[in-house]
Amino acid sequence: MSGDRLHGAVDRAARTGIKRAVGGLLRRRGPRREDLPLSTWGLARDASGALVLDGVELRGLLDRMGSPLYVVDAARLASNAARFTARPGGASRSCEVYYSYKTNPIPGVLRVLHERGVGAEVVSPYELWLALRMGVDPRSIVYNGPAKAHASLVLALDRGVGLINCDHRSEIAQLALAARSRGKTPRVGVRVVPPGASMGQFGERIDTGAALRAYREALAQPELRVVALHAHYNGEISELHVLDTFLSSLLAFCDELKSRLGLELEILDIGGNLACPTITPLSPVARRLATTFACEPGSRPPGSVLSIEAYVARVLERIEGHYAAAGRPTPRVFIEPGRALTGDSQMLLCRVLSLRDPDPAGLTWGVLDAGINAAEGVRNEIHALLPLVPRAGEHRTYRLTGPSCTLGDLLFPACSLPPLEPGDGLAIMDTGAYFVPFATCFSFPRPGIVMIDGGRERVLRRFETFDDMVSLEASERHDE
Repeated sequence: MSGDRLHGAVDRAARTGIKRAVGGLLRRRGPRREDLPLSTWGLARDASGALVLDGVELRGLLDRMGSPLYVVDAARLASNAARFTARPGGASRSCEVYYSYKTNPIPGVLRVLHERGVGAEVVSPYELWLALRMGVDPRSIVYNGPAKAHASLVLALDRGVGLINCDHRSEIAQLALAARSRGKTPRVGVRVVPPGASMGQFGERIDTGAALRAYREALAQPELRVVALHAHYNGEISELHVLDTFLSSLLAFCDELKSRLGLELEILDIGGNLACPTITPLSPVARRLATTFACEPGSRPPGSVLSIEAYVARVLERIEGHYAAAGRPTPRVFIEPGRALTGDSQMLLCRVLSLRDPDPAGLTWGVLDAGINAAEGVRNEIHALLPLVPRAGEHRTYRLTGPSCTLGDLLFPACSLPPLEPGDGLAIMDTGAYFVPFATCFSFPRPGIVMIDGGRERVLRRFETFDDMVSLEASERHDE
């Protein structure tokens, strides 16, 4: 071996040794992951140790249905809907709930929610079409979004959609023109951005006066019945003080609309953004530590996150209290939950395809049959990972990737699990928010979806096939 090659080999070995030493120190001194009780998700283990949901043994379900597979818990869906729609003690009414279709647009999931009094919040022509196709009462639809096609506005007007929120000022004239052409007077609102909230491509800012100008313009359109204010925090609401600050800004602007424009709102639509307690955002620092030093990211305690009940109670308490103190009628309160309503009602079952011997840093690499094509959210969030049937033995540190042929398909840079073998099943928890709509056919077909309801299995969506993946190709030959 030449001197340069020898020097390089020594240098690499030194770096590896340093990384192992630093990683070991960080893992010993850093926060440890606390495994949540299986009852957190309504799960249990049977006498053989197999994971069970509502009486259905999940390993057997995976064997019968195929892998990877999304599994929806109907009981959790119904429970979450009931928690959002309940009227808190001391409140004169409940919130009116409109589920964010973009979060998990599975018709079988949406039906469960609609059957329990939840309306539809849609942000695209497709979602509007889907809600109407499913038979949702148009009065129970809120049409939001920054890109409302003219044809979809005409459809919303003709069908009598309950509320159309203008996302930005330029939409006002567009909506007024469509309303004039159809002889309609729709109920409308304007999306605003309170001070401190992220704006992006959405809404008109309150602190620059843009929101007030938008309302003045909307009120000048005789075709529009301006009744609502719409806003999203545009960040995670996980603590009470964040919610309070958000509500205070909106209520102050409601007062300004009354004093300066004489507008008494009928609807205050405060959007969504409530956190799911069993999902933790993955910070860039935590991801770097996991990738470089195999330090498993720690999850926040679910009890530290604002609950659905506490959120709903605080929203109504603040809004009703504010209007009562002013001696003015309280508007109807709309909320548009997504992640907090369905996030913890679904899991993704998958299998270990292969394992490699531990690398010089002591990590065992594993390849799963589900990757960024089916679980994109795991790259930015911390999700619990449960063996369907855990093996006996000491926990090991694994680095789990998906099946795609790209270095970007890294789901779990560092996770501690019982010993794994090829063919073992795993459950990625809390996949009911943005996993299905973000799923792609990147090199592999998309998973099927099954619902567990009262111990019964119901297929909501079949597995995508190779033929499905090319079915839209105009010139594709389907040879036998």
